[in-house]
Amino acid sequence: MKANIIIFGKNSVLAQNYIKQEISERINFIFISRKSEDTNDIELNIGNYISVEEYKNAIIKIKNRLIHKKTICILFSWVGNLRKEDFENNFWEINLNIINNFQNICRELSPSRIIFLSSAGALYSQKFKSYKFKETDFLSPETTYGKLKLFSENSLLNYAKAYKFNITILRISAAYGYDKRFSDQGVINKWIHSALNDKPLELYNSKNSLINFISFDQISQALICSINNEINGVYNIGQIKSITLNDLIKRIKDITNKEIKVKSLGNSIRYFNIDCSKFYSKSDLNFNVTLNKDIRYIYDAIVLKLNKNK
Repeated sequence: MKANIIIFGKNSVLAQNYIKQEISERINFIFISRKSEDTNDIELNIGNYISVEEYKNAIIKIKNRLIHKKTICILFSWVGNLRKEDFENNFWEINLNIINNFQNICRELSPSRIIFLSSAGALYSQKFKSYKFKETDFLSPETTYGKLKLFSENSLLNYAKAYKFNITILRISAAYGYDKRFSDQGVINKWIHSALNDKPLELYNSKNSLINFISFDQISQALICSINNEINGVYNIGQIKSITLNDLIKRIKDITNKEIKVKSLGNSIRYFNIDCSKFYSKSDLNFNVTLNKDIRYIYDAIVLKLNKNK
């Protein structure tokens, strides 16, 4: 399928991975970035109030780069995930700006599809051991981050309905992978760094807690499939089985060949299971648990980087 794909939040880990995976020559990428050293990017901070002049200039730049009839807008900006200096005082304001500015730009471009990456973990309760949460279940997020995700979903769904845009929302489970810019980010990466440095793994929940993971590459596959197959609606995406934190610790121990020390900072039990059958029925993609292979890859990449920095 030939399409212009406009990426909002190019520098996010998930956006960078998707861009690498989407190798089709039929795709014309246009990047909207808050701040970028790449002169080909259109610099626009959609987390800010945008003046009429800034807004018009950005629309002109985007339209000048459109070469295909179909246009798809993907919002990678992690609504709720703010820099420390923005936290608290501007929390809601910045995220409201992101959604409003994204919608205003889409209204000017009339895209064939808008895609939003949401968060499964922030939306569903994690108190029920055996229940697998479905997309149709009642949502009652407990954190500000979760409330922002839910607000963003509802706002975009209503917006798409009003303007008759196709919309895809992917509720992502705990994402993991390797990005050389942030090699110590994410629980798996942090724990590997801790193990290599003979430091204790910081554990905020009980070892018996269940977590559903999904790799950066699997998220990219889901995005590519959603675009190619024109999948509409809201979908959970995660691996077919959740694992305990205890199992994850054992896998890191086996791969690093280190005696693992654990520093317990909390003992609450989280049970996070999600039903991903709806997305599978539409896409034929069933994401197997590939943690052993993936942790090995992350470990090798971290070791290589640490050796280079010596």
